[in-house]
Amino acid sequence: MTQTTSIQQGGVYPISQFKELSGLKHYAFRNAVKKGLKTISIGRRKYVRGSDFLVFLDKQSREQDASEQETVTAL
Repeated sequence: MTQTTSIQQGGVYPISQFKELSGLKHYAFRNAVKKGLKTISIGRRKYVRGSDFLVFLDKQSREQDASEQETVTAL
């Protein structure tokens, strides 16, 4: 079995593995979920799809870029 060291588009990760691979700690992960990162629940276990994380990152990047543009325009 190959050891994964990064989040892959087609991967599905248990929360503990996802946090380890993404580098997110407990509160950062919770904040990401509050901001829209999708999780999948199966019974009492939760998972994150790699594709959902990549979409989340793209959305956060676009929002940050828009916010920075507003700041520059206000100056």
